[in-house]
Order: sequence, then structure tokens, then C-alpha cells
Amino acid sequence: METKLKYRMVGILVLTALAVIFIPMIFSGSEHDRDTYLAEIPKGPGFGQGRRVSVIDLQAEMRARERESAARMPLDKIDQTDYTDQSGQILDQNGLPIGWSLQVASFRDQDNAVKLRASIRLLGHGSYVLRSLTNEGLFFQVLVGPSLDRNALLKVGQQLSAEMDLSVQIVRYRVEDDSNQVGG
Repeated sequence: METKLKYRMVGILVLTALAVIFIPMIFSGSEHDRDTYLAEIPKGPGFGQGRRVSVIDLQAEMRARERESAARMPLDKIDQTDYTDQSGQILDQNGLPIGWSLQVASFRDQDNAVKLRASIRLLGHGSYVLRSLTNEGLFFQVLVGPSLDRNALLKVGQQLSAEMDLSVQIVRYRVEDDSNQVGG
């Protein structure tokens, strides 16, 4: 039985080799079709067929377009405000102005803080809520501001105290606290 198996295996190998050689010849068409390929390359565009333009003509055309463009541009508005009077501003050790905020209230519940912030905004004052972690737990502080003018902020605090019956406290605004702001 072993010799019959060997003969069968050799026969299969011979038939496979013949199939690999002759089948591609049958299905690929004639050798002439495979060898000839004609590519039709279109003619390139002709050079020198356009009008001749000198550099002087181009520069004159560019200047004319610049004048048209400049005529359509709005005139620059010059800011005449005198910024030298910076009364009410205090600088820190880095030479940057110190900002101030009014602490209006602190809540344990975020929803209460957000509601108060919304009502303060309805009165036309900028306000924000900060998350604050203390020994007593997490609090949400409602603040109005920030402002560089402490005196103006104190006036806003007096107005809020009268309108909303709130006790306000002025605190220093720190940019680094912005990461703890509650969105909205």
C-alpha cells in the first residue's frame, strides 16, 4: 500500500506542475496581445502663445489693485483713551494688577449656588461659582467679578446687599482658582 500511495503523490505533483505551466497560457490570451501596448500621449501646451507682459506692466497693475483694495478698507480708528490714570489698581510682586471678587454666599448644594449665580446674572453682574474643599467638606462659593477696581466692586456689593439681602465679602481673585469653576 505504501508504493501505491507514493505513485499517487508523484502523479498529483506532476499534474499540478503541468497545470501551473499551461493554465496561464490558456487564459491570458495571445502573446502578441500581452507584448504590445500603445500609449497615446497628448501633445503638451504650446509655450509663448499668450501675450507678452513686462515686469513694469505687472508692477503697475499690482499698484492699481492695491489702491482699489486700500480704498475699500475701513479707516483705522485711533484709541484716544488715556490709560495712565490707573487709580484703584494695586500691583503684586510680579508687577501684575491685583483682581478682586465679591464672595456673596457659600452652599453645600451645587444647585443652590447655580441658582443664585443665575439670579445675580439677571441683575447684570458677572458671577461665577467655585468648588472649595474645606475641613467641613465640599462647598460651592458664589462670587461676583472679577474686577481690577476694588472701589467699583464694593459699590456693586452694596447694591447686591440692598437688593438681595446678602452679606458680601471682598476677596482676592486668583486665576489659578479658575480650574475649580463650575461650568455655566
